[in-house]
Amino acid sequence: MVHLNLKRLFKCLSVKVFKKNRNIDIENINISFGSKAKNKFDLRNIDASEVTKLKALIEDRGMFVIPSHQVLSETEQIKITKYFGNTDSDSISYISANTKVKSKTGTSDNTYLSSELWHNDEPYLKNPPHISIFQMVDSVNQNVDDVNQNWETTFTSLHDICSNITEEVKLKWNSIHIMYSGNDVIHPLLWIHPFTGRQSIYFDFRFVKQIFSICKNTGEILIKSNNEIVSKLYKLFSSNKDVYNHKWCHGDIIIIDNYAISRRQTLKPSYDNPALVRRTTTAGLYF
Repeated sequence: MVHLNLKRLFKCLSVKVFKKNRNIDIENINISFGSKAKNKFDLRNIDASEVTKLKALIEDRGMFVIPSHQVLSETEQIKITKYFGNTDSDSISYISANTKVKSKTGTSDNTYLSSELWHNDEPYLKNPPHISIFQMVDSVNQNVDDVNQNWETTFTSLHDICSNITEEVKLKWNSIHIMYSGNDVIHPLLWIHPFTGRQSIYFDFRFVKQIFSICKNTGEILIKSNNEIVSKLYKLFSSNKDVYNHKWCHGDIIIIDNYAISRRQTLKPSYDNPALVRRTTTAGLYF
């Protein structure tokens, strides 16, 4: 009743009620992958049409960057993560660049160190998470107009990596599977992305336990040399120059398709300039 009376009052006084602009202005950050918000907006207030737009964007471009967003609470980040799939509070974790920051947080049980190796989130799970959302939630420099020059993450498209593999090598690698340490989960090296339908590669350099090939005709398993395959993959990832380098700023949000984008830490902040990123993920699927 009070709300209706206020609306009538505004109408009588000829006061215009302005609605907050929720439209998201987008630009591409790389030729083949990644997009970025050009305007300020609040993820907590977008409508269903904008959510649909974001989901389509992530599927098409693999990642979306929102600079200097207001810092979310854990509950708010979980709610936003649900825009993209099933999730719960168990998906919350934190990433720090050094052990000093990790020891100071109240989240030591689910705080992990960032890695300089190319990686995806939780490849040791049977169903690795599909969407990962990151936000820088803590840093010494909390001026949203300043960049934390000492922490940089580099992102690349796994579709692009795969496209750089020759057809001859693809034929050899089609039978290659990777066992990841932790749960001894096995995933194929090459596969078809379940949402884009594009041939892609899936490989995490941190948790490789064993590499082997499976004969499609006989099912015979042949153990491969880890060093040989990993060395070739390292050269493949390193030679790819089509990357996006992100220097973290307080409040930054990055949303990625964990099946399409790989990342690595390329610059590390000093102990005197600590920073912490919160990560939430959506449930994945078995591939």
